[in-house]
Amino acid sequence: MTANQPSPPSRISMQEKQISIPGQLDQVETVCRFVGESARSAGFDEKESYACQLAVTEACENIILHGYQGTNGENITVKIQTRPGDLKIKIIDQAPPFNPAERLPENNASPDDPPIGGLGLVILHKVMDEVEYERTQSGNTLRLRKTKKF
Repeated sequence: MTANQPSPPSRISMQEKQISIPGQLDQVETVCRFVGESARSAGFDEKESYACQLAVTEACENIILHGYQGTNGENITVKIQTRPGDLKIKIIDQAPPFNPAERLPENNASPDDPPIGGLGLVILHKVMDEVEYERTQSGNTLRLRKTKKF
């Protein structure tokens, strides 16, 4: 490698930031903007950034509607690490255990008559490169990762 070549992404340190929101649907847009800005700063184009926003929006809405059952539940914390071509997202909540990282059955819905709802986890798995879940004493952690294809 010559001195003029950029370092590979693995050698560039990760930039970290986080946001916490109340577990309310009207707060999800704040997280969506946060994820979009982070994805673009990591070098993802608008389409890739939107996919990351969509995945995090689906996850947060599921936490609020199903985990917190639509009540003004606990907070949701989103931690992001970025470097060029790499976006790591952690979503932390205190809802009852639910593992969205499990592989889902094939979606056999007809494009002419799609189901209403129920596709959030399918979307999450389709648009993100990695989906991992961990349950600890302090709550749920969903880890999502998107890497740029060079």
